[in-house]
Amino acid sequence: MKRYYCPFCPTQYQFQKTRSDGVLICGQCGDPLIKKNYINTKQIVGLILSLAFLFPLMITIISLVKESSYQKTLINSISLQLIANK
Repeated sequence: MKRYYCPFCPTQYQFQKTRSDGVLICGQCGDPLIKKNYINTKQIVGLILSLAFLFPLMITIISLVKESSYQKTLINSISLQLIANK
């Protein structure tokens, strides 16, 4: 997907018009609009780098949660055995 923008006008006040030959122009200044991708390569690289740094943290959190829930069930089963033996 591509979006069109005018590099000279503020983005808040931009609106598109179509000339008689089918070219999109800026409604304020009349210059032709430029195509811009929604996601560029810098954003993709930044996303990959941020995921690379956050992935070990997420694995650590998940393993801690699993370990704490395992310990709770282990303690509960031991206490139930002690109560049953009395």
